[in-house]
Amino acid sequence: MIVESLKEGLSGGEIEGRCALLSASLLSISVYVSGMAFEVSLIATLISLLVTKGRSLKLLKAFLPFYILFAVTAFFVGFSALKSLLAFLAIISAGSLVFSSQPTEIIGALKFFKFPEKLVSVLQIALSMLPVILSDFENVKSLYGKSYYRLLKAFVSTAILRAISSSESLYSKNFQYKAGGKTRKPEKTDYILLLVSILVLIYAISLEVSTWTPSST
Repeated sequence: MIVESLKEGLSGGEIEGRCALLSASLLSISVYVSGMAFEVSLIATLISLLVTKGRSLKLLKAFLPFYILFAVTAFFVGFSALKSLLAFLAIISAGSLVFSSQPTEIIGALKFFKFPEKLVSVLQIALSMLPVILSDFENVKSLYGKSYYRLLKAFVSTAILRAISSSESLYSKNFQYKAGGKTRKPEKTDYILLLVSILVLIYAISLEVSTWTPSST
């Protein structure tokens, strides 16, 4: 169930890569700047839900074990744990905006914003390998069922072999850390998403500013 949720949550969408990357960053920063304010976390989560057409819920569903941990913590800590949970949900939801763009546009956006070529190349490899790793996990799960230890052991072994095979293939092709990617002109909906994300950040900053008290002299 978790694997299926990850697959659906990480499936690409129509958001332009640069707008998706900027909006995800702005919403995540807003949650942090506001001190994890309830309303900012909820707004960020709702924006992601609307923009991804519900796919962010699939991604949130994949992190179910963490919610159980938060629930146990909330029993002992109370309000602060709930606040942290909502912030966690908001940041994961904001991250889903990035995966609502096409992988080639994500790479193109990183290159546009002048991220180091080597870092972008590594991220491109990771993005291209993600569906393969999820497929490997499903295959291993079908063989070992619900035996957690055997499943984990087999999956780690498969992942290591996959990594060795990929590295050997790249070495044989004289891999030069040259990332490919593309950009396109943002559409009206992309600009609206970016504008809304900026407004959320401004609101988050205003909340933080309103809590400042002048120091006594």
